[in-house]
Amino acid sequence: MFYDNLKQVCDSKKLKITPIVEECGGAKGSISNWKKGAAPNSDIVAKLSVRLNVSTDFLIFGEEKSPTAEQTAKEQLAPDEQELLENYRKLSEHDKGKVIGKAETLAELVSEQQLRAPVSEPANTPMIKIAFMDIPVSAGFGEPLDVEVCENYITVPDTPTSRRADFSVRVSGDSMEPEFSDGDILLVEKTEVISKGEIGIFVVDGSGYVKKYGKDRLISLNDDYKDIELKRYNSCYCQGRVIGKL
Repeated sequence: MFYDNLKQVCDSKKLKITPIVEECGGAKGSISNWKKGAAPNSDIVAKLSVRLNVSTDFLIFGEEKSPTAEQTAKEQLAPDEQELLENYRKLSEHDKGKVIGKAETLAELVSEQQLRAPVSEPANTPMIKIAFMDIPVSAGFGEPLDVEVCENYITVPDTPTSRRADFSVRVSGDSMEPEFSDGDILLVEKTEVISKGEIGIFVVDGSGYVKKYGKDRLISLNDDYKDIELKRYNSCYCQGRVIGKL
């Protein structure tokens, strides 16, 4: 998988993935998609290849392709997969990039459809509805957020935690990993005050974030992200305490 190959190279060079991707013009949100198996676009692969001094083949396939390796790989592929690989090899680097880009788009579409698909539960499992903010709270950079105008609802299992939740939100970004990942849906208990060290939903100058509260700052769990120092902003208020995730 592309992410594993990229991580292997970065680890060997004692580099962190997120700054390298940003340096090459990639979006932070792409990293989470790569972790889920999404393919990168050709531009970022080419830039990372130059920056890390490795081949695009290694980043995409995890190895330098020799005739023996190719033959071994072909033996492990289904006939239609072998045909696709052979056709891919005949393309120019530019056309290979187009193929990778389209594959990434399709993979992201499938991931989004799976995210929005209702979760099947046993027929005898009690269910309840809670408000759902379809606009994501950021685990990276803020998105506009207004809980008061929420008109969407999701059905979730009836548990002590879900009964405490006043609303739910979807995470965008990877700055709260490993606890919360891009696409996670969080259960939130509405409150204007939380204790230091608790994780909450905050609105900073109109943009929504999920962060750990640090009194004078909002803290990311991913070390690749800087704290949000509240003195730099005009307004910040808490909309709730994160009490769980689906």
